[in-house]
Amino acid sequence: MTEENATITCGFRRKLQLRQEKVDSLVCVGLDPLPEKLPECLRRKFWLSEDWKAIAQWMIDIVDATAMHASMYKLQKAHYEAFNDGDKILRAVIGYIREFYPDIPVFLDCKRGDIGRTQQRYKIAHFEIDGAEGMNFSPYMGSSCMAPLFDIKHPGRAIVGLCHTSNPEAREVQDIACADGRQYWEHIAEKIRDWAYDIGINENAGLVMAAAYEKSKGSGEIFSQHLSKCREIVGDDLWFLIPGVGTQGGFILDTVLAAYAGYGSIAINSSSQINFASSGTDYAQAAGAEAMYLCTQIRKAVNKM
Repeated sequence: MTEENATITCGFRRKLQLRQEKVDSLVCVGLDPLPEKLPECLRRKFWLSEDWKAIAQWMIDIVDATAMHASMYKLQKAHYEAFNDGDKILRAVIGYIREFYPDIPVFLDCKRGDIGRTQQRYKIAHFEIDGAEGMNFSPYMGSSCMAPLFDIKHPGRAIVGLCHTSNPEAREVQDIACADGRQYWEHIAEKIRDWAYDIGINENAGLVMAAAYEKSKGSGEIFSQHLSKCREIVGDDLWFLIPGVGTQGGFILDTVLAAYAGYGSIAINSSSQINFASSGTDYAQAAGAEAMYLCTQIRKAVNKM
């Protein structure tokens, strides 16, 4: 079996690890289209055709331009649902990646979290119909948010729980102190690890963990303790999907030093910085350049460990 075929048949985390080794990159490219950001050249090209084709072509062009630097692609579901024929766009982009870049794992950012029966339907919708290889969920309603997403016939799929997210408002909820003195997000990290072991998917389960960030704007004080603390809680049992770099301002070196535990342990996402690098005819090349720049910055950080 060739290395490329092996990546197709192995579990998500192993596939991520192999891809990261192959291209020496921890970059996860987010593919999150916004209608007002659509390059004018594509708007004109598809004016007399169906609108969804312009959005699909935009994202596919960014895939081609960034593939050499991408260890993973992440599509944010709402950014497609808000378009007429959004499902066509989403499935066209996922299908393209799986056809032409089969060694790059495809993740759906949908943050589903409901009772078991509903989660079972999400499992079918996102894995079977959309074609994703991994997805995230909200753990707020307990273990039934995670267990029904697992399919014994497909044990290699990634199921990733929200834990310490990158939006500042999350601190209002996730940092609440529990009775035992821990913050709520720490409790969640431990519970998701335990649920993963109970279900038997610990190899591919993960957590959404924000990149290191400035504690208050202009303070210069960088906060990365959540990442190192989470590593203490879950060890290398769970991998981290890390948003918050690029336009959200996460600090790459501090993120890597606190969270990285080898290939397959983290994937650092950037969406807007890459997707909207240019609205001109060079939109694809500009996206590729941003992905290359991020990849280079992360490599420098890893080399300092």
